Amino acid sequence: MTQYPWTRRAFLGGAATVLAGVSRVEAATVWQAYTYLPNATQAAVKGLFALFEQIKDETKGELTINLHLGGSLPINANNITPTVADNIVQFGTDGFFSGNVPIAELLRLPMLLRTTEEFAKAEGIAAPYIAAAYQRKGVVALGEFTYPLQTIWSRQKLTSLADIKGQKLRVTSVEMGEFIKRFGGISLTMGTPDVPAALDRGVIDGVLTATSGAGLTWKDLLKYNYRFPVQFANAIIIVNKGAFSALPPEQQELLQTRVTAANKAITQTMTGEEETLTAQLAKEGLIVTPAIPEDVEEAQKRMTPYWAEWAKSRGPQAVEALGKVRAALGR
Repeated sequence: MTQYPWTRRAFLGGAATVLAGVSRVEAATVWQAYTYLPNATQAAVKGLFALFEQIKDETKGELTINLHLGGSLPINANNITPTVADNIVQFGTDGFFSGNVPIAELLRLPMLLRTTEEFAKAEGIAAPYIAAAYQRKGVVALGEFTYPLQTIWSRQKLTSLADIKGQKLRVTSVEMGEFIKRFGGISLTMGTPDVPAALDRGVIDGVLTATSGAGLTWKDLLKYNYRFPVQFANAIIIVNKGAFSALPPEQQELLQTRVTAANKAITQTMTGEEETLTAQLAKEGLIVTPAIPEDVEEAQKRMTPYWAEWAKSRGPQAVEALGKVRAALGR
């Protein structure tokens, strides 16, 4: 996965100033981490726990990071960016960044990226823009893990795009909501911990997610899965800039290196298990429908103009970044 750039000289200089004359024992640091994911059995959460154990072991306890699952702290999923910026927690998995770092949604524009190879190419182009946007908020972006393509799930019949009309579907961003809107659906944005109760009470009819994301977790609340490839989803690993700069240089490098490796492992795990888990749910009674080619063609036509509209509304950097991505993809 792409490693987001950070200004090494500034961070190392800050760390040297803070830690000058401080003993190794005195420099022991404990961070708090928060993820929007509420389930400890999910691949991403397992990967985070393993990451933090590794960091603790390799620093001999001088850097400890405690993970808090989604819903365990009074932090809304949409507010993880400012929560890390304000140093309330020092480490976050930011999957609901749309309102805080809009340019990061470039990688989630519906129908823009169709394969993992295309996502990787676009990610390499977008990473400097995303990192700079986080830096301006006092946050360091260390990279991201990526979910498989997001498909459409519902309690109600949903075996084609036509079935979206009138359904209330949970989305994770304005951009995803625009896709639902253009096919006659009603989009609602909510944090991951709130979804099960909303499905159970009928507040929403369904969700957009990957099987290896939350589909498996919510399987008992859903009846249909239309395997339509709306977009990819990702979670950006962020840390408080001041807390990061206060770490010794070797801990900064270790953290970046281990986060990059963890992101790759989490992404590969979720990608590798997507088809297997989907087939398993189909055997258990989930009605799984492959994407209809005519639906894909129609969605492409409807969403292509939206890409330029989206970029223009978000400023010159978004226009520039989108232009580079489209040129690289020939799209």
